Amino acid sequence: MGRTATEAEGIVDLIRMNGSITLDGLSDEPAWQGVTALPLTMYTPSYRGETERKVELLLAYDSEAMYIAGRFYHQDPDQIRGFSLTRDRWSGDDGFGIMLDTFNDNENAVNFVGLALGTRMDHALSSGGIAASGRTQGTGGMRNSAWNSFWDYQVTTNEDGWFGEMRVPFSTLRFEEEEDGSVIMGLMAYISEQGSSFRWTYPAIPQDFPYTQMMRWQKVRLEGIRPQNPVYAAPYVLTGRSKEAYLNDTGESWDTKTTSNGDVGLDLKINPTSNLTLDLSLNTDFAAVEADQQQVNLTRFSLFFQEKRPFFQERAGLFNFATGAERGTLFYSRRIGLSDGRPVPLFGGARLVGRIGLWDFGLISMQTRSLENILSENFGVLRLKRRVLNENSTIGAMGTSRTDRNGTYNLTYGADGLFNLSGDEYLTLKWLQTFKDDLDSTAGNSGRFIFDWTRRRLGGLTYQHAFTWSGPDYDPAVGFEPRSDFIRAQSDWNYQWFPDSDSNIRRTWVGMKSSLWSRNPNEQHGSDRELETTRVEPFLQIETKTGVTFKLSSKTQFEDVVTDFELSDNANIPAGSYWFTEAVGEFRASRSWIFRPNLTLSSGRFYDGLKNSIGSDVTWSLGKHLELKGGWEWNHINFQDRGQKFQSHLLRLTATGAVNTNLSVDGFAQYNSLSKGMTANTRIRYNFSEGRDLWIVWNESLNLEREILGVPMRPLQQAQNLAVKFTHTLVL
Repeated sequence: MGRTATEAEGIVDLIRMNGSITLDGLSDEPAWQGVTALPLTMYTPSYRGETERKVELLLAYDSEAMYIAGRFYHQDPDQIRGFSLTRDRWSGDDGFGIMLDTFNDNENAVNFVGLALGTRMDHALSSGGIAASGRTQGTGGMRNSAWNSFWDYQVTTNEDGWFGEMRVPFSTLRFEEEEDGSVIMGLMAYISEQGSSFRWTYPAIPQDFPYTQMMRWQKVRLEGIRPQNPVYAAPYVLTGRSKEAYLNDTGESWDTKTTSNGDVGLDLKINPTSNLTLDLSLNTDFAAVEADQQQVNLTRFSLFFQEKRPFFQERAGLFNFATGAERGTLFYSRRIGLSDGRPVPLFGGARLVGRIGLWDFGLISMQTRSLENILSENFGVLRLKRRVLNENSTIGAMGTSRTDRNGTYNLTYGADGLFNLSGDEYLTLKWLQTFKDDLDSTAGNSGRFIFDWTRRRLGGLTYQHAFTWSGPDYDPAVGFEPRSDFIRAQSDWNYQWFPDSDSNIRRTWVGMKSSLWSRNPNEQHGSDRELETTRVEPFLQIETKTGVTFKLSSKTQFEDVVTDFELSDNANIPAGSYWFTEAVGEFRASRSWIFRPNLTLSSGRFYDGLKNSIGSDVTWSLGKHLELKGGWEWNHINFQDRGQKFQSHLLRLTATGAVNTNLSVDGFAQYNSLSKGMTANTRIRYNFSEGRDLWIVWNESLNLEREILGVPMRPLQQAQNLAVKFTHTLVL
């Protein structure tokens, strides 16, 4: 199974098919006869290891599409691992996929994966397929599973095993027309058995690097391919009914407001050229989007939530512009159409992404409606980026704007450069600045500067050293920034090694993360610079060849709190300076297990108190029709000297069911002891065909603590919402 396969080199000419293909999984048509299986190399659990299982991947193309065939031979087909019938959900299933960097930029790619039961997964990769040193787990960098596209996949299971065929139309792929007709590509296959799992790649990719790292993939050539630029029109019809309880004007009782609504809208996807995609949205709606998971906030800073709305997914990695600390980013798309988690209606908008000449290009403009005391606003984003010096270095710029109907505005720009100086050494430099209507912006007050030196790889010694300076008036209104007006220094060190094939350990990882924040001198804090936060976190992580992971760490932290902040109604953190340390132990189950428990335990000082925490979740794959997942987060903090206690429980239960690959049901319920409330979200989807979906979505919020001092007894049902949405995509 590929022990002699080579790493990526040169350009490989793919085989062009002659003849038609019937997509049934078997890959036995005459058109496949001249296509040979690609040499696969084991990536995990042992690089270039061997197994008795036989897996073959074949790749070819014609004038319309790329075809990938997977042949998974099995002595006992009843033991084939297949648990998922729900799109984009993987539960340790056997599968195979193709990863394509169609712009040859080593920064952004798309991934198409087919599973043993005929289930499809597709997602986008960004950041070159590898995160910064110390933050990657070997599965790549930024992975966006909310991205979806149009492609086909079929499977057949017989006495020899299971067999799949994938068809990815060129009309689905935006690509740069290289003179040599090439794109960058990686293939992978995965099989799972109880207690073990195996992954192969083409080309061979050493374990020192993630298999998703694009610069490790193979450049392949497709000849005679002409761009196809169809127009996709997706009108939708929406109807619904909502009910919400509210305290009446007298404050003596609760009333209920019931509203019914119906709406229509239209999404258009147009490809002006082979490497540009224009999305237009009229009366934009996100009713079918998965609900957010609640989080318990034990800090004095805002929480970050992931973007799940489809409109923002096309080449979303192009709009990544990290700003130096704590998930800070210049563009945070959840600022658009959401206010404190509450939907704000949208008139619509436009999104243009792709490449113009040598420049990667991205443009977004969205217009919101007025809602109660929220004014109608326009949000704008412009992103430019191009390669310089070598294939792994880029320079670019980004600008964001937010303007309301009264003319109040916020403009922020950023310029960035990523330079591959040698080997795995990368230097990043960034400058950003904010302009507002009520602010006399100067670089010394409204700017931010970022320096970052990182060694990008997994194996051996890696590090990330960073410095960030931020002025008091730097404030991107379309971004996410937990802190302002600071200097931050970071130094992370990691060393990972992979024992030989005879060991039961796949990888050992030791490291130290450290960071420091200090406030800039100003009138509030005085003329001297003040230390605000320090964190030092050594850790040891061990991953076995069965996929089980253990991690031990400790975190020593200093916090200088200027003003009191609340944890709950019964506990707060007073202003003052604190040193505290906690120990953390983690266990992560193998994805090959049918019953997969994960556990995190922590104990230690927390400001001037003692904290004990448990974070746990368990996933149980009951079969191809049902998967259950439960989670429990518990925090107990005792501030003995002040006579205060804090305790929180966060409970989650998710049930994912599917009758077949067309009909699926997702149910999600969560309880938060701090709010004494429970929320539930149920989504039923029937996929008639690609691009034609019926969604039924039910949301409910319950008050489990109804008696509150000074307030009339709260109703059990706080809010309910039912939405029915039908979308039909037309190819014009």
